Amino acid sequence: MSPTTSPTTSPMTSSDEHGGLRRQALLIALLAAAGDGLLFALAVRAAPASAAAAPEVLLWGAGAVVVAADLLLALPARTAGWVAVVHGVVRCATAVLLWQLTGVRDLGTGNSTGLAVAGYRAGAWTVGWRSWAALAALALGMTGAQVVELAGRVPTAGAAVTTVANTLLPWLMGRYTTGRAGHIEQVERAAEERRRRAVAEVERARAEERGAIARDLHDTISHHVSAIGVHAAAGRLALAAADARTGSDDHRPALASLQHVEGASGAAMADLRRMLGVLARGADRGDDGARQPGLADVETLLEGSRRAGLRVDLEAPGLDPAALPGSTQLAAYRIVQEVLTNAQRHGDGSLHLLLRQDDAALTVIARNPVAPAGARRGAAGSGRGIAGMAHRAQLFGGTATAGPSDDGGSWCTRVDLAVEAP
Repeated sequence: MSPTTSPTTSPMTSSDEHGGLRRQALLIALLAAAGDGLLFALAVRAAPASAAAAPEVLLWGAGAVVVAADLLLALPARTAGWVAVVHGVVRCATAVLLWQLTGVRDLGTGNSTGLAVAGYRAGAWTVGWRSWAALAALALGMTGAQVVELAGRVPTAGAAVTTVANTLLPWLMGRYTTGRAGHIEQVERAAEERRRRAVAEVERARAEERGAIARDLHDTISHHVSAIGVHAAAGRLALAAADARTGSDDHRPALASLQHVEGASGAAMADLRRMLGVLARGADRGDDGARQPGLADVETLLEGSRRAGLRVDLEAPGLDPAALPGSTQLAAYRIVQEVLTNAQRHGDGSLHLLLRQDDAALTVIARNPVAPAGARRGAAGSGRGIAGMAHRAQLFGGTATAGPSDDGGSWCTRVDLAVEAP
């Protein structure tokens, strides 16, 4: 921050109003007032006897003005310019007054301490013509005091040095301190900007990598899923043709299973396209614009399982999908999907499903008898499905439990999802 910057970024527009700086400014003002007041009192008492007739009220009034000028240093930084002007005037006026009333010609008398502090504040907190005007007032006040001290003699080089030391030097120190603080702020701001750019680059690279992974997954998995659907359709058509030739329905269960496999492969391809869009662009829709499934699609999901031979009994008291956020509906849909998969693989062919909704939570409760080990249609699970349900529940501030019933004959699943306004 340069001392010559525009008013919108100048030190004068910076705030020193917080508690720490206010206390420091007050302490400086009190110390300056105490020092200058004490020196003034000593100078008055040391005045020659010829000054005894000098009106004391004028002397102590001048002392009060000195103290008051020093106390002005406790004011906010935005007043630094005119406070410096006051100090320049007081410096010259008190020197003249003391000389006229007491004959004292002591440069240490008056607001000499406050003058230096005012010069520093003017350099630190003012810009443009105000800063130069403050410096000029300080220099003129100090020069006037020296003219009095020299008793009309021509000011010497020493007098010029005294003026510089008491006005220009503090003023320059203030400008230097502010400029250094501004430079540090610019360096920190540049470092923060570089950090943000680096984070943005990492995020962009991560998004590109995520998109590449999604495309690779799509290319790899879609081939196999499509092949599954094609073979299931071919098998279904072949069995249907065989039954048509023989006039029997011996292959009806197999036809139902193949039809479910065919439908499930199509649904898997649709889900894969959606997830590709989510991973590649962070959107909720895939390239084909299909929406994410929700509770309104649960019945369609159940029909697919019923066609595959799973008897599903659904209860949905108070279920109102429109009152739920899309994210909650998607989580519930995936949980029901996992429950159906587990029931088909490990159950005896039946499932009781309860979807209960109230103001606080959406609850999914599933119960299916467990098939004997030799009659199960799937291998032992890895537990990832149950872990996935628990993770989804945690994301929505809920809980998930899954395990065998007390008698071991059934598998029970319960998931509670906290409900928020859509």
